[in-house]
Parts: sequence; structure tokens; C-alpha cells
Amino acid sequence: MQFRYILALALALMVAGTTNAQKKQKAKAKKPVVQVKQEVSAADLLYENMTSSIQRVMVIDSVVVDVDNFFEEIPLPSNCGQLMATTDFLQKKEVGTAFINEFGNKAYFSSINQEGISTLMTKDKLQNQWSEENVVEGLDQQLSPNYPFMMPDGTTLYFAQKGEESLGGYDIFVTRYNSEEGRFFNPENIGLPFNSKANDYMYVEDELNELGWFVTDRNQPEGKVCVYTFVPLKKRVNYDTDEMDDEEIGALASIRSIRETWFDNNELQAAHNRLQRLRDRNQKSIGNNTQELFVVNDHITYTSAKQFRSNDARRMYEELMKTYEELKLMKEELGNLRSRYYQANGNERKKMSTTILSEEEKVEQLTSRIRELEKAVRNNEVSALNP
Repeated sequence: MQFRYILALALALMVAGTTNAQKKQKAKAKKPVVQVKQEVSAADLLYENMTSSIQRVMVIDSVVVDVDNFFEEIPLPSNCGQLMATTDFLQKKEVGTAFINEFGNKAYFSSINQEGISTLMTKDKLQNQWSEENVVEGLDQQLSPNYPFMMPDGTTLYFAQKGEESLGGYDIFVTRYNSEEGRFFNPENIGLPFNSKANDYMYVEDELNELGWFVTDRNQPEGKVCVYTFVPLKKRVNYDTDEMDDEEIGALASIRSIRETWFDNNELQAAHNRLQRLRDRNQKSIGNNTQELFVVNDHITYTSAKQFRSNDARRMYEELMKTYEELKLMKEELGNLRSRYYQANGNERKKMSTTILSEEEKVEQLTSRIRELEKAVRNNEVSALNP
């Protein structure tokens, strides 16, 4: 009897243990699951809205350069005006960029205050003298507007600014001048693919040659930017994103590959030819001006190597001239390589791409060397003039 009692007690304990375990599992299963909602930023919402209207643009070229040197990769013809650093325009240390129209009588430029906020200003030239600067009316100057470019119509202004209507950092905006009120209309974000969650700025358009440029630091290391060359369309056309998945939309929005933007091989080749002619013309102009004139300071300009007082400056100046010629030939060869690349088939392009990348790196190195030599020549000659 005692044995049966002990066995029955053991079985009862086992059943009780199983029941308790089941109760605990049920209790655990009934515990509510707390879902953490992720905050969606205004920039993310803006990006999502923009993906339904990505502009169809053919990007024909891209060049990575130092952030301070992107002007050199925009061969803007004189009929479109002139781009320069604000420092060069105002002849004093300043951060930002300046644009002077083709007639040389109106300038737009940025000026940054002590709080780091950029203000877009304008000047007019009257009787060969620049007027006092005035704030560009109609823009929210608290959004740090910068990088201005006025179209030849004298009405359409492109610039970059930050703020709630930007995807991140600087975005490119466009506005037009309201002559009746003497101020600009409320600017509009020009959208994708020109803008991104990085800094995008310095939109430039050459209507005559049907080419445009803009600068971005998307996917670039610190201190570097990419200058994209594109073919602007007379009438805006958007991609049909309804037939695309998220990956395809993201690729077009970010310009993951410029090849994915090519939709007309004949137009692609024609645009490359136009770009090469502009580059050749620009390089020829730079070369001729450098060989005939060398600015030592605000008051002295040399027209010959014989005028240098410093032997070191003269020697470096001669090296500078040789480097200019070397750079000119290298850019010509690079242009020929690019032209052949766009006419080649897949296998040939794979072989040529490595050579093109190597030549681009050499061009960048020579360009940096030229800047170093120009500075060294100028410093040595100034020291000789002011012993």
C-alpha cells in the first residue's frame, strides 16, 4: 500500500509540474508585443514624394575633383557668363562663389557671416565701377543660399540652399525674377536626380551647346566632389516609375551609373562632341593667356619669362609652361579615348576603361602640379621684388 501511495504521489507531482509549465507558456504567449515606431524625417518623406517624378536626363560624363577646383571642369562659354570664387571677385578672403553675366555688368555672389549663414548678394557695374552690394530679394536668407547661376535670359536663377525643402545638405533650386515687384518668386526644388541626401549645388546650363553641369558630393570622400555633365531637355520628361521596382527607382534617382541614363546613342555622341569642343576652346584660351600673361600681384603682370627677377621663379615658370603643354596634350588624348569608348563594343570598353581612369588620374595630378607651380612662381618673384 505504501508503495502505491508513493507512486500515486509522484504521478500527481508530475502532472502538476506539467500543468504549471503550460500555464507559464500561456501566460508568456499572452504578453503584449510592444512595437517601436521609427520616426520618418521630413527629408525622407520629401524623397519618397520625389521618386514618383524623377526627371529623365542623359548624363554624358562625370569627373571627380577636389572640392575647390570644380570650376575648372565646367567649360562655360563667355556668352553664358563667368563663374569664380567670391574671393576672386571681391578681392578679399571670402567663402562662396560668384557669377558675372555675359555683359560683365551684373554679379550674383554669396557672402558668409560669422554665424556661418550664407547670404546671396548682387552688384551692378555702372561706368566701369561696381555698385554697393544688395541682398537678393525674395529668397529666405536663413537657408544659406549659395552657388548662383543666372541664365542668359536674365530672369531664371539657379542656386543651392538648405532647409526643410531640401533632401539633405544643399539642394538645387530655381526661381524667376518678378519684374513687377522687383524680387524673385518663391524658389522650387528641381528634384531628382539632380538632388540627393548629400550636398548638390552649382547648377549651370549652356543653352546654345545644349549642355549642363552640376556638382555633388554624393558617394564621394571628404574633400572630393563629382561634376556631372548632362543634356538638358527643352521640355521636362519624367520616368514612368509605375513599372519599376524600388531598386530601379533608387538607381535612377541617385545616378548609380551614367550609362543607365543613355537613351539615344546618336545624341550621346553628338553631346560628347559638343563637350569636347568646349573643352578644347577653354584649354586653348587658358594656355594662350598663361603664356602671354602671368599675374604676379595686383599691380604687376609679366608677358615674358625674361621679366622675372628671381632665377628660381623664372625656372619654375618655364617648367609651368611645359606642364601646361603636357596637360593640353593629355586632355586631348583623354578626349579621343572617351570618344572611341562610346563607339566601342562591350569587350573593347572593358579594356579602355582602365586606361581612361589612369589618364584621368594623371590629368588631376598635372592640374595639381600646375597650381603648386603657379603659387611657387608668384611667391618667389614677390620675395625678389620685396627683399
